[in-house]
Amino acid sequence: MTQTLLKTALIASTAVLLMAAGPKADLNQDGQVTKAEFTEAAKAHFIAADADSDGFLTEDERNAFREVKKAERKDKRFDKLDANGDGAISREEMDAISQKSQARKETMKAKILERYDTNLDGELNDAERTVMKAERDAKGEGKRGRKGKRGKRADRPNPDANGDGFISLDEHLAVSEQLFTRLDANADGVLTEGEGRKRKGRRGWGKRGG
Repeated sequence: MTQTLLKTALIASTAVLLMAAGPKADLNQDGQVTKAEFTEAAKAHFIAADADSDGFLTEDERNAFREVKKAERKDKRFDKLDANGDGAISREEMDAISQKSQARKETMKAKILERYDTNLDGELNDAERTVMKAERDAKGEGKRGRKGKRGKRADRPNPDANGDGFISLDEHLAVSEQLFTRLDANADGVLTEGEGRKRKGRRGWGKRGG
């Protein structure tokens, strides 16, 4: 049980290191990420996380790196909300956020009515809601089934190949290579927009130039 939890933690922490490379791996800013760029970005993040520069990542170092990335994401979210960059979120900025949220809700409602409002009365009756719920339940079951097939731990790369509880640079780069191969859907050696995309496109990598 302990070994399983340790392995899961290692995989999760390594995923943070590798995913942090993301679009920043586009070193020459040509809108796409080559395998060489991906590898260099993975190496740079390993070095950044290796606080004592001994060539190995300990659990404490991985956790510290994860916290740094979490703080960076939090700062980015704040900066996005703080439209005028004054370090505070004003009433006007909050109202603007609220308006955007309301607009998204209205757009979503319009799409739902377009799909399920069969009698065109501008509302969903019980029968129409039942159809909508049944369709969503069916989609949910399909997603859970696919996730179960992809999510088997046996299929996930183990960053700690020799099982010593530490991740060396070689082990880290080996996982990086496996991840690149998985993301490179068309196997052309380049990550472009949409490849490796998850959760409604939040992890698209790069964009082909031209």
